[in-house]
Amino acid sequence: MDLGVIALLTSAWVLSVCAASQNETADICVDYGEAFERVFAIPDEAALLNCEIVKVSPQFRRIPYNVTWFDKGTGLELTGDQKHMVLHGSSLLFFNINMEHQGHYLCVVRTPEKCYKQVKVLVVDEMAPGACRRPRAAVQRMNSDTNDDLRCPLRDYVDLVDSFSIDWYKLHVLCQGCQLLHQDSRLQFTEDNLVLRFHRATPKDAGFYTCRMTFNLTGVTSVVTETIECEIIEKIEGSPKMLEPADDGVKVAPGSAVNKTCRVFLPGNGIRMTSLNWDFNGESVSKNSFERIHQGPISELQVSKGWWVERSLVVSQVLSEDFHQNFTCSAITHRGCAYGNYTLQPADPDLLLPIGLLASMMTLLFIMGVLLYREFKVELVLLFRTLFLFFYESTDGDGKLYDAYVVYPRGQGDTLSEAVEAFAIKTLPQVLEERYGYRLFILGRDSLPGQAIADVMEETMNLCRRMVLLYTRSSLSNADGLSWFEQQTGLHRTLLEETLSVMLLEMEQLSDLSILPESLRLLRDKQGAVQAWQKKRRWGCTTTAEDGNVPLTSFSLSARSWNKVCYYMPVRGKAKRPFKRKLLLDL
Repeated sequence: MDLGVIALLTSAWVLSVCAASQNETADICVDYGEAFERVFAIPDEAALLNCEIVKVSPQFRRIPYNVTWFDKGTGLELTGDQKHMVLHGSSLLFFNINMEHQGHYLCVVRTPEKCYKQVKVLVVDEMAPGACRRPRAAVQRMNSDTNDDLRCPLRDYVDLVDSFSIDWYKLHVLCQGCQLLHQDSRLQFTEDNLVLRFHRATPKDAGFYTCRMTFNLTGVTSVVTETIECEIIEKIEGSPKMLEPADDGVKVAPGSAVNKTCRVFLPGNGIRMTSLNWDFNGESVSKNSFERIHQGPISELQVSKGWWVERSLVVSQVLSEDFHQNFTCSAITHRGCAYGNYTLQPADPDLLLPIGLLASMMTLLFIMGVLLYREFKVELVLLFRTLFLFFYESTDGDGKLYDAYVVYPRGQGDTLSEAVEAFAIKTLPQVLEERYGYRLFILGRDSLPGQAIADVMEETMNLCRRMVLLYTRSSLSNADGLSWFEQQTGLHRTLLEETLSVMLLEMEQLSDLSILPESLRLLRDKQGAVQAWQKKRRWGCTTTAEDGNVPLTSFSLSARSWNKVCYYMPVRGKAKRPFKRKLLLDL
C-alpha cells in the first residue's frame, strides 16, 4: 500500500479519536443548545464569535473559569494557532473568513465545580461584486424632525482589538454606489465614530448605512463591516418617563445591603437612550462591581409602544454617612430628560424584641414575686411591720389591757391535753411575753380561783385585742370536750359574731372536720389554722423529764411557726390614733 495513503488513514483515525474524546468530555457539561443569535459574515472580512454563556451570566464575574472552542463539524479543539484565527478571552475571532468557515462552533466553559456548553452558528453570505452593502442589514429607526442617531453594531470589537478606525458610508439610491460620509452641520460622529448623530432628521435620511471598521490585533490587520437599514418615523415620540425611583425614601438598617432599580419608559421605536446613569453626591457611581456602591449594566426591553430601560444601583453595605443623601438616576435622550431621586433613611428601631424581653422579664418577676410572697408571706409582712411601724396605729389608749386571750382545753385527763395545757401556760408566755413583749390573759393562770368561767370570759374578752384558741381532736370529739367548748358562751358568741379576731392553734391533726362546732368550722374554712402537728415537720413532739417525774410529751415550735403566731398577733404601731391627733389639733 502506498505510504501516503497509510499516512492519510492514520491522520484520519487520530482525528476521529481526538474528536470522540473531546465530544465525550463536552457531553458531561450543562447543554444550552444553540445560541439564538447567528453571526453573519462575508468572505475576506473578520467575524467575531462571543461565548454567550460568559457574556450573559453574571456568575462568571466572581468565579474563575476557562473557555475552550471546538469545531462542531470536525470535533477539533480550536487553539488559536490555526491560520486566520485567534482566541481572545472568551471570544473566537476569524480574520479573513471564507465559505469553508461556515458552520457550528462549540463553546465549553469550565469552572472549578461545573461545566457548560453552547453552540454558536456562523453564517457566511456571498457578496455581489461591487455591492455597497452587506446582504443582511439590521433595522434602526429615527424620528423625523428630531436629533437622533444610528449606532454601529461593531462595539464588541472595541474592547478586543489593539487599535481601530471607523468610516461611515451611505448607499446612493440612483447610482447604487457608496458615498463616504463626512462630519458637517447635520452629521456628527461620536463615541470613537461608533455613533452617527443626525441634527433634525428628515425622511431623506432613510436608507442603507454601512459602518466599516479597520482594526489591528496582534500585528494582523483586518476589516469588518455592518449594514444598517434606517427608517424614519414621522411621528415625534414623547419624552422619557421615569417610573423608579419616585423621589421616595427607603428605610434600612446600618450594615444592610440595598439594591435599587432605575426604570425608564421611552415611547416610540427610534434609537433609545443617550445616557442612563446613577449619581451620588454629585458624582457618577462606579461601574466596578467590587466597589461598595456601584451600578450595574443597562438592560433594555422593546415592547409594542416603546422601550423599557433599567439600571440597578447596589449598595453592598450601608454606612451612617449614606443616610439622608440623594441617589439620583438621570435619563437623557434627544427627546428630553427625566430624573428620579431616592434617599436612605435609618430604619425604625425594632422594639418588638426588647418589648418581648421586657414583658417576659416582668411576667417572670411577677410570677416569682407571687411564688415568693405565697411562700414567705408571713416573714415579709413581719419585716414590713418592723421597718414601717409608723404606718400602724399605736395600741395605747384603745381601752384594751391584753394583746390576746388564750383559751385551751382543760381537765381532759389525757396526756395530750396535759401537753397542750403545759404549752399554753409555760411555752406560749415564754415566747410571746418574754421575747416579743405581748401581754396575754390565760384562763387558769390569770383568773381568780373559784371564779365562774362565763363571768371571766364576759369581762375579760372586752379587754383583749385577740383570741388564741388551742384545740385538739379529743377536746372536741367527746362529750366532755364539747361541754368545755359550749361552757364558754363568750367564746361561742365571739366566733359567731366575729367581734374579736381569733387565731386558731390546731394541736392535733383532724381527719374528720365534722367534729368541729359549726362556728369553729366556718372560721377555720375562712382563715385557716396554725397547725401544731407533724405535717411538713414544722412542729415536733419531744419527750422530756423534769425533776424525776414521769416523762411528759410537750410541743416545740420552729422559728417559722412562731413567726406565723406573731403574724396573727396585733401590731403595736407608732402612729397616733385618730382621736389623739384630733386632740392635738384642738390644742
